[in-house]
Amino acid sequence: MKRCRAFLLGVVAICATGCARTGGDRDVIYHVSTIHALIEGIFKGEVTFGELKRHGTIGLGAIDEVDGELVLLDGTCYQVRADGKVLRVKDTQQTPYAIVTKFAPDRVFDVNDETDFDQLRKTLDQQLGNLNLPYAFRIEGSFSYVKTRSVPRQSPPYPRLIEVIKNQPEFEMKDVDGVIVGFRLPPYLDGLAVPGYHFHFLTSDRKAGGHLLAFRARRLHVASDRSAAVHVVLPQSEEFSRVDLTKRNQEELDRIMGRTRAK
Repeated sequence: MKRCRAFLLGVVAICATGCARTGGDRDVIYHVSTIHALIEGIFKGEVTFGELKRHGTIGLGAIDEVDGELVLLDGTCYQVRADGKVLRVKDTQQTPYAIVTKFAPDRVFDVNDETDFDQLRKTLDQQLGNLNLPYAFRIEGSFSYVKTRSVPRQSPPYPRLIEVIKNQPEFEMKDVDGVIVGFRLPPYLDGLAVPGYHFHFLTSDRKAGGHLLAFRARRLHVASDRSAAVHVVLPQSEEFSRVDLTKRNQEELDRIMGRTRAK
């Protein structure tokens, strides 16, 4: 077994791949790699989906070589490919970036008014209370409109993620039932994860989905789960050891997340 160094930074426990893990406990978010490593092109997976599911029942992330978008829902991992097809992910496949938790909601409420992405963010901020802690969400609803994206599989040498999304396919759906899975992470975790809200979507029939860009919903049933700790698993690859993770470009991150349009 590889030896590792573990650091406790506030609520964040950081540990290298291969060391003893405590993830999977109640109210713990299990985080694979960092968002800025993914942005810089660290696309090769190191953690299997079988291992990932030991630590969470819902979540989101990427597939090895960013071959589509990941949705973990009720203990099953789904791959939304760049052609729009949804496949179940094998336990032996790997992820370069993921965030999951064992979901046990501590707050449940309904949104009965017609709402969109911006309005939902405001409603959640009002309902959550302590915005300095991380939250996971499972949001079921009836949607009049949904817009998602996926990304095509890449080959080495891997480009930066901002280059990948220039060719991202986008999908539009009307009058569908589905589930939003995602997280709200506080701003002080910038550098590790995506600050603010990050959502993926899957239709109820599990035939369409992806990274959520926009929606209009007729009604929503919201379940949230507040976390007390974040367990981080860091890559051991040579590529990770060489990448410059000191860069911070909020405009670029916003374009990658779909908060602003890619140029």
